[in-house]
Amino acid sequence: MTDLGSSPELIVSGPTIEAAIQAGLARLGVPREAVEIEVLDPGSPGFLGLGAREARVRLIVRRPPETPPPLPAPEQVEEAIAEAIHGLLESLGMSARLSIAQEPVEGTEGSEPSTIWAARIEGPTAGRLIGHHGRTLYAFQTLVRAIVARRLGAFVPLIVDINGYRAKRAEALRRLALKKAEQVMATGRPVELEPMPAAERRVIHMALKDHPRVTTYSIGEGEERRVVIAMRWTTEE
Repeated sequence: MTDLGSSPELIVSGPTIEAAIQAGLARLGVPREAVEIEVLDPGSPGFLGLGAREARVRLIVRRPPETPPPLPAPEQVEEAIAEAIHGLLESLGMSARLSIAQEPVEGTEGSEPSTIWAARIEGPTAGRLIGHHGRTLYAFQTLVRAIVARRLGAFVPLIVDINGYRAKRAEALRRLALKKAEQVMATGRPVELEPMPAAERRVIHMALKDHPRVTTYSIGEGEERRVVIAMRWTTEE
């Protein structure tokens, strides 16, 4: 049995992504939920066997999770979020309505939190904080998270929404996912989407997770991480 505390990693090749993953798990001697999977190359079946290329994946064994410090009481968390947002809005010369609540997280897996704090801002001038494809909103959210974490001494899973932007953006992303899936099925070639934040990549993955003919995976690092949509037969038998 592999020592999970050493966080080993392994690059494995196989005729498909799934075959490579299973071979790597067997060599590491760990279950699937104990590893992070990075697709290095989805491979290609070629044409009539010509130009075929094996899939390559990297398996990284997760370290046993450390016990996080306990969060303050919910009322303290809510107060810290409210003060952070109101303080930032005031410094920008804005006023807006604010509602804060805990909400379930769709598609939660592994060690991800099952609930998240959601701060929803509504106001006629607040839309200026959204930016192109929500980039200003995500920067504002990062700043709020940092202020709250510094005050409470612990990271708080938190999303910030402005004028219902997130729901509108999620619907647009779901339509995009289905449109690109049709393109992939028509051409047989994978499609790379533009770089997106983790929350938006999750929307794409969830929109196509049960699709019978295409699959999704993420490539790239940091701000350049993006979703790839590919034919399922190129990655699974």
